[in-house]
Amino acid sequence: MNLSQLRYFACIGRLENYTQAAQELHVSQPSLSKAMHHLEEELHLTLFHKQGRHIVLTDTGRQLLKVVTTSLQGLDTGIAELQAAQAHQPVTVRVGCIPTVIGTYLPKVLHQFEQQRTGRVQFELHSVPSEAVQRGLKAGTFDLGIAAVDDRWPGYQYQALLKQAFIVIVAPDHPLAHRRQLTLNDLVDYPVLTYDPQLLIGQKVQRILAHAGVADALQLKAAYPDEISIAGMVQSSQAVGLVADTLYLAAFNVRKLRVAVPADLRVVSAIYRADNPHHADLQALFDLITTQSS
Repeated sequence: MNLSQLRYFACIGRLENYTQAAQELHVSQPSLSKAMHHLEEELHLTLFHKQGRHIVLTDTGRQLLKVVTTSLQGLDTGIAELQAAQAHQPVTVRVGCIPTVIGTYLPKVLHQFEQQRTGRVQFELHSVPSEAVQRGLKAGTFDLGIAAVDDRWPGYQYQALLKQAFIVIVAPDHPLAHRRQLTLNDLVDYPVLTYDPQLLIGQKVQRILAHAGVADALQLKAAYPDEISIAGMVQSSQAVGLVADTLYLAAFNVRKLRVAVPADLRVVSAIYRADNPHHADLQALFDLITTQSS
């Protein structure tokens, strides 16, 4: 048994998919299959069983996965700390963050964390959309992600940061501008601008409209990448915008109106992979976030 086998097992066990594991590890699928066969023979344990065309961890495999994941985290954290100490350089944590948070909530928290761990940790910030944050976490190009996600993946740690309400925006002279709160049915007489459904937030808008039973009744134009483009169109027209209530809107001459929907449009979370070599630092950051939000 060697370290490569354990890393392969941790990845395959987390994904329960040889094809995805091969892509993530940049190793051929036959090599992974052979490594897992040898590992099972060496340990005299059955770690996986087939379920149709897929593989699933056995109960024994799940127990071993917990042991291996914890052991690899400790090893990687120790190596990273020793390397940083030897080089007299802080550990660099690469952060992929959505633009609406990178200039507001995030800097204060990261600065406080850096002060607590003077000279030990520094952050490298990248402003990218939620979809790119998720891709970067999967590929290992980001250590920490700040993104709006609805689904939670196994093998990742999540900590909610903030919520952004679902609101309607209109121009100051719009017929609805005097209203304090609207329903989605109040919008049927006006062009409605919102996010491209290829975006995660656009998909959530579509689900909300479908659940409310108004998707077919609205004059919907779902083609915009962000609040900036939607607000720019709304402020000089009779269209209405369905958006998340973000800092971007302050730059535009629009009225923000509450809309009766049962959920916030966007819940922004901090995310990292449980097998990240900086696990200890990232968990300490999560603890700080929890303390500040309580």
